[in-house]
Amino acid sequence: MEITVYTRHSKKCPYRRERFSKRCSCRKWLDYWLGGKQIRETAKTRSWETAVKLARKKERDHENARLGIVAAPKAITVEEAVTEWLKIRKQGGIQNDKAKAMSDRLVEWCDEHNITFVPEITTPLVMKFRMSLPFRSGDSSSLKIHWSVIGGFFRWCKGMGYVAQSPVPSARENPQFRITFKQKEVVPPSKEEVEKVLSTATGKTKLLAQLMRWSGMAIGDAIFRDKNTLEGSLIRGNRRKTGERFRVRIPQSLADALPSFTDDINWKSPVHYWEKQLRQVFKDAGVEMTPHHFRHFRVTELLSSGVRVEDVALMVGTSPQEIRKTYQHWIRETEDRLDEQQKQEFLSQGLDENGNQVIQ
Repeated sequence: MEITVYTRHSKKCPYRRERFSKRCSCRKWLDYWLGGKQIRETAKTRSWETAVKLARKKERDHENARLGIVAAPKAITVEEAVTEWLKIRKQGGIQNDKAKAMSDRLVEWCDEHNITFVPEITTPLVMKFRMSLPFRSGDSSSLKIHWSVIGGFFRWCKGMGYVAQSPVPSARENPQFRITFKQKEVVPPSKEEVEKVLSTATGKTKLLAQLMRWSGMAIGDAIFRDKNTLEGSLIRGNRRKTGERFRVRIPQSLADALPSFTDDINWKSPVHYWEKQLRQVFKDAGVEMTPHHFRHFRVTELLSSGVRVEDVALMVGTSPQEIRKTYQHWIRETEDRLDEQQKQEFLSQGLDENGNQVIQ
């Protein structure tokens, strides 16, 4: 069986008289004879190269079937697999922001490298894709977190039978592929720096900054307030990233002003838009920080004032274990408890509470 690729042009295409034109982006079709019947079907692509790949694969599958060789499962394109994966995640109530961003990067990279079908992505290729990512490692978990999304996508592909095994190498079996980093100690901005930022900001950007400063909400939770409930000065909701509940109070004057904050910006990524606005404010204020530093500031402010770890965790929507892990050096109740234990140890040895000899 021989399959011919041809182009079905639009009425306005300048190459509409050339049936086999490769120069336009009109839809590509396949033409072949099977069982004495002529079949014409869409290649579901506007790329000539992709259509030719599909034609050659169909020819191989037909020849294998003629020879009695069991054909491999139908190959799925990277774009089709990504679309299906995101739909299933959404149906399962799984947050899709990072998955969408990373799968978009994968599809774009595959297009640039002329990769159409999922089984074409080998381990060497997937590692080249990893090396193309802009995320930091070494002192940041950014690369590790984003790469875990890609690993999840290929594990899903294996479960669906689209690949025999994931091309992402196991870091457990092959430690050389492990992404390691040494997390920096969290250093929140000072109160003076935060106040300087707030005095520099204006309009809706200032309102957003105030909300993040007093609530400790991440930017995604702050701008999508329609997902949360505002009762007086109390905000309740679930974090978009983890789904964990949070419950936090803000100043009443800020709560009264919040209805005027409506994200009517027609952007593909509202988070990206507001991050850009805030970063410009930081630059204008001469303060080195990121939007997430508002969360660090509020959490450390609460902890250093003696609020219990469990209560802070409920306010900002995370676990007490994560609070202790990230903000250990800011937990006043721990410091006070350790100080008291050390004082008691000194006293048990006949010393005063500062460890000095008691003069009779």
